[in-house]
Amino acid sequence: MTGRLGNPARLWWLAGAVCVAIAMLLPLVWNHTGADLKVYRLGGSAILADPSTLYGARLRDISMPFTYPLFGGLLMVPVSLLPWPVAYAASIAASLVALVAIWRLSLRKVLGRTHPAVLVALVAGSLLLEPVRETLSYGQINLILCAIVLYDVLDQKHFSRGVWIGIAAGVKLTPLVFFGLLLVTRQWRALLQATAAFAATVALGFLVAPRTALDYWTHLIGDTGRIGGLAYSGNQSWNGFLIRLTGDLAGGGRAWQAMVGLTVIGGLWVTWLLWRRGEQLASVSACALIGLLCSPVSWSHHWVWILPQGISLLCVLRGRWRVIVGALWFGLFLVAPIWWPPRRNNLELKWTPLEQVAGNAYLWLALAGIALLVVASKSGEPVEPAGEVVASGGGDLQHLGVGLELADQAET
Repeated sequence: MTGRLGNPARLWWLAGAVCVAIAMLLPLVWNHTGADLKVYRLGGSAILADPSTLYGARLRDISMPFTYPLFGGLLMVPVSLLPWPVAYAASIAASLVALVAIWRLSLRKVLGRTHPAVLVALVAGSLLLEPVRETLSYGQINLILCAIVLYDVLDQKHFSRGVWIGIAAGVKLTPLVFFGLLLVTRQWRALLQATAAFAATVALGFLVAPRTALDYWTHLIGDTGRIGGLAYSGNQSWNGFLIRLTGDLAGGGRAWQAMVGLTVIGGLWVTWLLWRRGEQLASVSACALIGLLCSPVSWSHHWVWILPQGISLLCVLRGRWRVIVGALWFGLFLVAPIWWPPRRNNLELKWTPLEQVAGNAYLWLALAGIALLVVASKSGEPVEPAGEVVASGGGDLQHLGVGLELADQAET
């Protein structure tokens, strides 16, 4: 017997109600009014005016400089030409499209096709997750890069596999971590194409402004002082954790280097293991966490990878654990404990042990999530998607662990 929510019309009503609720709640947590997008536009404007000023230019109301490779500045030229309201609206629209793509790519890999109403509700609900709402509010590109990488890794039929990872790394260096995934899973052609694409972005930068590009790759690339306060609770990385724990503002030092080494080795092993078990979405999520944990600075809005990892957790767990873990996972990223302790002006250096636990919550969640994926994932041959899961619309929620009997097995 089909459950009460199995009717597609009811699902659309539910999706509409979720969208209305999110539209009312989201403005209450929208704080940054496109601060990072303004820096992007600054980079594009500098490229047009004088590329040699790219890394020295500043805005009056924002002290942070442009910190991306020169290729990233080139891509921001069209953005700098748009009026500010149009640019900000376009940034939000592009991120929303990317968010839809993230959900579709993730669900399709583990479940098969998804009813559009369920997809709308999931996308709308995820807008309140702290990394997602911060990305939108700042005008950041994290969701876009996440969608690009997921497409490149999970869609194994397109001939240009690896190229998009290389381009993404040319815009913002963090996607370089996915070269490791291609390496340990022996995807040689994709790795070669990723390397070539990344090298092309670097070469283009040198063609446009040789001295500026040389300065970036030889000096500025390692200058973490240009990125912001490393002790700030928004920096959810091993380096940020060690700075807050030890009080050494210079960085984590050798302890950080040791943690980075262990994380890279262990993370690549987990990446390989999950890929071998057929959990490709979990594998790419694990690889993403290597970059988040090991980067000198991983701001909370970089953590949009909690979406594919959360979906992976719901799909490898069974029974009531799906509901419990799913509620804890997405619930904690909704309330964001990292903002609970005192922060700014280096108040993080005075945290109590309990405040250290809350203020570094994303790190602990990442480790717990990876451990659960390794333990709960099944060994064996790669698992094929479940086909068309939701002819009636109910199977999506059932497979995601909400615990509703929306349709019997014949319908799913």
